Amino acid sequence: MRKYALFFSALCTALLLVSCNKDPEYFTLENYPDEMHVKCSVEEIILNKGISDQTAVTFTWDAASSPISTDDVVTYKMCLYPTTQKNNKSAYIDLGTNLTCSLTHDELNSMMAQWALPGQAVNVTAQVLAVFNNELHYLKPEVSTVEFTVTGYEKYPQYLYMQITTDDGQQVSQRLEQRQLGTGIYEASFEMVPCNYHITTTTDSYPAYGMASGDTTEQMEYVTDGDIRDFRFDGIGKRTVIVDTNNGYNDCRVLDIVQLPTPGQIWICGNGCSVGWNTNTSTGRLEMVGTAREPYYYAWTGEFIAGGELKIGVGNSWGDPFFFAPENNADPLTDHRLSTFRYQDNGGDVKWVPSVSGRYTFTLCLLATDMWTKFEPAN
Repeated sequence: MRKYALFFSALCTALLLVSCNKDPEYFTLENYPDEMHVKCSVEEIILNKGISDQTAVTFTWDAASSPISTDDVVTYKMCLYPTTQKNNKSAYIDLGTNLTCSLTHDELNSMMAQWALPGQAVNVTAQVLAVFNNELHYLKPEVSTVEFTVTGYEKYPQYLYMQITTDDGQQVSQRLEQRQLGTGIYEASFEMVPCNYHITTTTDSYPAYGMASGDTTEQMEYVTDGDIRDFRFDGIGKRTVIVDTNNGYNDCRVLDIVQLPTPGQIWICGNGCSVGWNTNTSTGRLEMVGTAREPYYYAWTGEFIAGGELKIGVGNSWGDPFFFAPENNADPLTDHRLSTFRYQDNGGDVKWVPSVSGRYTFTLCLLATDMWTKFEPAN
């Protein structure tokens, strides 16, 4: 009996091995010939930051037809990738039933920045997919490709330089940095006097950003040679200069932002919140919640206690300055006035007293020309 059992076991093992060695059969989708024959308006292009919002390249193609039914709607989408790196595709652009797609210098350059260094020529493939929308069957999209060569430009240099000429003739250069790399928004805070100024992308004279023509005093124009229109500043004191080089903004603003004694150090305390009467704690720290364009919003989210007291410190101890309430027992829910920080002896120990309990966000706007608070339920 044991012999038969061993024989049967060996037979099953052999059959299993034979079965495992057999190549599996997979269902494959049919490929359809290219009816679209996509074309590119250029064979080679050097992108130009000076005309970033103008069309750089246009793709056109013939309509595809469904292999199953003439009633099927055919839609299109397109992506680009370096010809030698097919797996490094851009996001697909949904085009609906359109038979053309155009990209601006800026749009194409944003893709190029992921694939090559500025100034490096790259062979790029544009791929168009025709998607057959059939209610009963899934059909493999039809594919059409075309190649062209692209050279991109540096969109966001590491620094910008503010070239200043003061009214008494001094020449000063101030370096601006990105608070967050890759945003194209540059910032610096320093003492200013009446002056004229423009922005350069290097320590050389060009390329530069000057004031755009027209009624605006903040919009910039990109200049590669010739005259540069200077901006004008007539104030005195410490200011924050924010330059946004992104399309849609492309502006230079000189802002009067409340300067904290220690940048970023601002905290809440009091028995009107869960922090209690503790100075400069990590749990009570307000965070900068504005974008790189708006680095003057700070907020704290946490538990508030109705009837308790609050104030907001900017130092390390009780003897340092605080943001105080506009008047005794001011309710942050309804009173949104705010003045700059001060010492307690210069106006008294005036505190906020919330009328509600629960999880709220207390926000401060520290733009000196428009200071206010906001108090709203937290998500």
